Amino acid sequence: EVRRLVFKTMKSAGYKVKRAGRHGDILRQVFSTRCSLVILGMESIDGSSINILKDLRRWSTVPVIVLSIPLSKADARASSVAGADDHIIKPFSQARLVASVRLVLRSHNTTDQGIKFETDSVTIDFENRIVRKKGKIVELTPTEFSLLWLFVHNAGKLLTTHRILRQIRGPWFESRVRYSRVYVGRLRKKLEDDPDHPQLFQTELGKGYKFVVTQ
Repeated sequence: EVRRLVFKTMKSAGYKVKRAGRHGDILRQVFSTRCSLVILGMESIDGSSINILKDLRRWSTVPVIVLSIPLSKADARASSVAGADDHIIKPFSQARLVASVRLVLRSHNTTDQGIKFETDSVTIDFENRIVRKKGKIVELTPTEFSLLWLFVHNAGKLLTTHRILRQIRGPWFESRVRYSRVYVGRLRKKLEDDPDHPQLFQTELGKGYKFVVTQ
C-alpha cells in the first residue's frame, strides 16, 4: 500500500519512478537510470537498513528520503549519519511526501551561489537541469550533466578519475580511466570557449581534473 501511494504521488507530481526490490538492485538502478533521488522504505532502522544507506553513500551522492515507522532519537541519528537526507514517518500524506522531495532536491542542487551557477559565459540551472552558454541552451546527456554537477559542487577541488567514474557511472566503471577523459572532453567541447586550451575543466596531470572559475 505504501509503495502504491509513493508511485501514485510521485507520478502525479510529474516525476518518473523506478522500483528496486532488493538491496543489490538499488545501486544499479541509481546509476543505470541516473536517478535524482532515492525513496527508501524501511520497516525498522536495523543493521541491514543502515547498510543500504552506507552502501549508497559509499558510491553516490544521490539524496535519500527514508520512509519508516516512528524512530527513536538514536535510530534517527544513526540513519542521518549513514546518509539519510530526510525521514518521513508512516502513515504520511501525499502533500508531505511531495514537499519533502522538492525540499531535498532543492537542497541537493544548491551551490554557494544558490540553485543557479554562473560564470562569464556559462549559466547552470540545476533545479530545472538547463545549461546555457552565452545565452544559448546546451544539450547535455544525463551522464554529462551528472559530471557537471560533480565539478561545480566541488569547484576548486581535485577530482580523481576514479572518483569521477565511481560517482557518475558507479563502482563497476571505477577503473576505466579512459572513460573519464571522454566525458570531460565532451564537456569541454560544449562549454569551453577553446576546448584545446580549457579554462574551466583543467587537467591535473596524472591525478585528475579540477573545475576552476575566476570570479
